[in-house]
Amino acid sequence: MKSILENYSKDQIKKAGSIKAIFMDVDGVLTDGQIIYDEAGRELKNFHVRDGLIISHLKRFGIITGIISGRESAAVSKRCAELGIDFCHQGILDKLSVVEKLAKHYGIKMKEILYLGDDINDLSIFRKCGLSVCPDDTLPYIKEEADLVSRYKGGKGVMREAADLVLAARGFMEKLL
Repeated sequence: MKSILENYSKDQIKKAGSIKAIFMDVDGVLTDGQIIYDEAGRELKNFHVRDGLIISHLKRFGIITGIISGRESAAVSKRCAELGIDFCHQGILDKLSVVEKLAKHYGIKMKEILYLGDDINDLSIFRKCGLSVCPDDTLPYIKEEADLVSRYKGGKGVMREAADLVLAARGFMEKLL
């Protein structure tokens, strides 16, 4: 897929071509990072529809998807269930140990995992996974650690860009289209 892949380096495309799983943070990645409470104390979040739509296509091609979040949110649980995301781990302080356990569980190598994150608690995973991606609106020192800085801000299609890159690099996008 020339049109998708032309925006990425050879190294990014090579790394994306070996990805078998996409694990992601939520706040600041799948959302814009704002936490909103209504008058009843319920948490509200905005998710981008394009990030969600691609999940079923990733699953069609055998790519595992999952959430690893430091916070707990009923809205996130609902969204994961709605999309059929493979797992949703919330309230996680040591995200790297969870990623390593999941890699063993699914029988994949760390280099076969793409991780989407946006803050300090994601950096240890960035340093060990196959392809690390952050939103365009994250902090400069996080961007320095990422293999790819998305063209999109958190909650505005970061997941979709990463998923499209993986699907194109693995040769699945042509089949999808």
